[in-house]
Amino acid sequence: MALIVVGMAELKIASSPDTLVTRGLGSCVGIAMYGSYKKIGALAHAMVPLCEKGTVKNNPAKFVDSVILLMIDELKQRGCVFRNLKAKIFGGAHMFSSIPMDSPFNIGVRNVNVARSTLSSQGIQLLADDTGGNYGRTIFFDLDTGKIKVKTIFHGEKEL
Repeated sequence: MALIVVGMAELKIASSPDTLVTRGLGSCVGIAMYGSYKKIGALAHAMVPLCEKGTVKNNPAKFVDSVILLMIDELKQRGCVFRNLKAKIFGGAHMFSSIPMDSPFNIGVRNVNVARSTLSSQGIQLLADDTGGNYGRTIFFDLDTGKIKVKTIFHGEKEL
C-alpha cells in the first residue's frame, strides 16, 4: 500500500490498496471520484472554478470544471464503467473574513458551486461532501473502501 500525495492543482489516479491524500484544502476543492467495481479512484486539488476564466489554461487540474471532465475520461480509460462512477467533494472554505460571503471574490463558494453543477451536468452522483466553513481540511481517500477520512485542526475527524 502506498500513500500518494496530490498537490495543489494536481490530479492523481490510483487503485486499491493505495490511499490518495491531499493536504491544506482551504478555498480549494478536493474532488474524489471512485469506480467501486475496479477499486480505482481519482483525487484532484482544484484551485479555481472555471477554465474559461483562466489566463493560463495549460493545466486542467487547476480548474474545477475541467478537472472533473479529465477525471471522468481517465477513469473510463482505466476500465471504470461511467454509470458506476460516484463523487465526493471537500474544502471550499471561506478563508478570508475580510471578503464578504456573497462576494464574487469568495472563491471557496464558487469552487463548490461549480463542482456540484459540473458533476450534475455530467450525470455523476455526489455521494457526500464536507464543504464550507472557515477552516482547512486534509483528506485521505482509501481506494479499497472508497471512504474518505477528513481531518481538521479544530473541527475533529470524520469519515465519509
